[in-house]
Amino acid sequence: MALNSSGVRADIGYLRRRVKPAAPAATAAPAAAERETAEAEPAPRRAASAGLSLAPHPTGTASTGTASVSAGSTSTASPAGRASVAAAPTAVSPDSLPFPAPTIDDVRELGGTEPVLRLNARESAVGSLIVSGADVAVWEDTDRVTGSAHASGDTAGTPVTTSGNRPLVGFDEADALVSLRHVRELRRALFVARGPHTLGVQVFDGATVTTARGDDSRMFVLYLLRIGNLLELRAEPVDRTASDDTILKQFGFTLTPHVATRESRSR
Repeated sequence: MALNSSGVRADIGYLRRRVKPAAPAATAAPAAAERETAEAEPAPRRAASAGLSLAPHPTGTASTGTASVSAGSTSTASPAGRASVAAAPTAVSPDSLPFPAPTIDDVRELGGTEPVLRLNARESAVGSLIVSGADVAVWEDTDRVTGSAHASGDTAGTPVTTSGNRPLVGFDEADALVSLRHVRELRRALFVARGPHTLGVQVFDGATVTTARGDDSRMFVLYLLRIGNLLELRAEPVDRTASDDTILKQFGFTLTPHVATRESRSR
């Protein structure tokens, strides 16, 4: 088939082919340069995500592959999948305690040479802490309610009773007992022994420790302090001739006045 070689008709203007005007050279040049630069430079590779890493970083952040989350803060992801990362509560560990201390298995006698020991979490929470040889027991709970009891049966201050209707600290015949099931209600306690006998401590598994006898001028009292969920036992020297009230003041115990509640009478 022969090609149409007829000339363009001048009498029909709308059949003429329209030629698009050429773009200005000044405008096309930058766009072409940008395309050449983009094609020449390789696209940055996206780092593969390794998942959430809890390993410590020098800057104190946890790495999530392409983003960092500061410890204890909340981070928000992209709108397609928002998620928050919060720091979990940290349990009390031996590293966070004020100083290392021997255990009840390391010490036979608390005194001038070995004045302090610290029970572990199980020894501080299971059963009862038995203190033998005490004549006076003093307690203070977390609300600063303070009271005292004597082996003879006399009491002063305010008693602290647990939810099981048992005294937090009290005497059972000749022994003073600390209810460890409710140890978190206890802030501190003090045990005083008069005469030549010494104080002895026993935990649920049978481990024991005693306090030193002292001498003619001084004696050792047993000071019990709760640190977190652990109990710390200390042998503190005091004047042997000091009265119970003087010893209590020396350790900052102020007995809370006990107000007996009146039971309502039914009508």
